[in-house]
Amino acid sequence: MPIRIMHVVDTLETGGLERGVVNLIQRMDPERFSHTVCAIRNLGPLAAELPAARVNVVCLNKTSPGYTCLVPALYRQIEAVRPQVVHSRNWGTIETVLAGRWSRSRGLVHSEHGMESAGGRNEPIHKRSLRRFAFELVDRVFSVSYQLRDLYAGRTGFPSHRISVIHNGVDTVRFRPRREIRSGIRAHFQIGEDEFCIGAVGRLEPVKSHITLLKAAACLPVGNWRVILAGEGSEMASLRRFVSGTPGLADRVTFTGEITQIPDFLNALDAYVLPSLSEGFSNSLLEAMATGLPVIATATGGNPEVVVPGECGLLFPVGDWRALAASLLSLKDTPSIRMRLGEGAVVRMRDFSMHTMVKKYEDLYEDLGARNKK
Repeated sequence: MPIRIMHVVDTLETGGLERGVVNLIQRMDPERFSHTVCAIRNLGPLAAELPAARVNVVCLNKTSPGYTCLVPALYRQIEAVRPQVVHSRNWGTIETVLAGRWSRSRGLVHSEHGMESAGGRNEPIHKRSLRRFAFELVDRVFSVSYQLRDLYAGRTGFPSHRISVIHNGVDTVRFRPRREIRSGIRAHFQIGEDEFCIGAVGRLEPVKSHITLLKAAACLPVGNWRVILAGEGSEMASLRRFVSGTPGLADRVTFTGEITQIPDFLNALDAYVLPSLSEGFSNSLLEAMATGLPVIATATGGNPEVVVPGECGLLFPVGDWRALAASLLSLKDTPSIRMRLGEGAVVRMRDFSMHTMVKKYEDLYEDLGARNKK
C-alpha cells in the first residue's frame, strides 16, 4: 500500500512554495506514495495541475479576517484522511502541528520556505515561542536553505543541527537553453534582435523589490535595451506609475502580466535579475540559470548558496540599485561575459536537479511512513 501523505499549505495560488509542492507531487513514485493537499485559505490555479487520479485536494476556505483557531478543522481533516505523514509548510500552517499531535500516530514534518517580511526583522515573541514549540513537537524540521535554517534557529533558540536542509530542485528538461525558439519568442514580445533584454519573473509584491530593478534601469545610458517584468501583484500600479514618470523608461519597460510559458519567455532574455529584499530559495533563479541566462541576484536568503559570483552570475547588496546598474551595464557591453556566466549557470544547475530533490523527499516520507503504518 502506498504511504499516505497530507501536505498542508496556505494556498495553491501561483508562488514558489506552491509550485514546489506541485512539482514534487507530480514526480514522486505513485506506486509508493499517495497524496492529499489541504489548502488553508483557497485553492488557486495550481490545484488544476495536480493529477486528480492520485491526489485528493481539500480546502478549509479560511476567508474571515483576523485570527481563527484552525486546529479543530485540521484535526478533522487528518482524521478523515488518516495519513501516515503530515507535512506543514511555513507559519500559515503551523497549527497543523498541534492538530497532528492531537491526532496521534502520525509522522509530522514542518518546513520553512521563506520569510513573511523583508529583511531579518524580529517576529513577535508569541510567534517565536509557538514556532519553537512546533519544532519540538514534530519528527522532522527542515528549511530550503542554510540561511533560513540559521535564521530560524537564531529566532527560536531551536538547535540548528536539528534543522535539516533540502534545497529546491529545477527541471532541467523543461528549463534549458533553446536557441532555436529565441527569435520567435522575441518577436512575440516585440523585442528587437539587437536589443539587450533584461527580465524578471515573479509576483509583483514589495518583498520582490522590482522597483530596485527599475531604478537601476533608469541609470542605463540610452541604447538598445529593454526590461520585461512577468507577473501580477499588488505593486503593479505603483511600478507602472514609476515607469511612466521616469524619463527614458516608458518606452523601454513592458509588463506582461501572468504568463504560462515561462521556459519560452526565459529563452527570449539576455539577462535575468532577482532583486528581492529577502528570499528562501528561489525557484525562478534556478529556472533562469538552467535556461543558460547570466543572473544578477541580491545577496540574501539562499541566493548566495546558488550563485557563485563571476562563475555563474553576479550578486549585489539588497536595495543597491547603483550596484545593480553597474552589473547590468557590464553584461550589456560585454557579450563574452554573458556567455561565460550563462554557460556556468547551466553547469551549476547540475547540483540542483529535480531528481535529487525528489529523492530526498521520498526518503524522508518513506522513513516516517514506515514508523506509522496503520
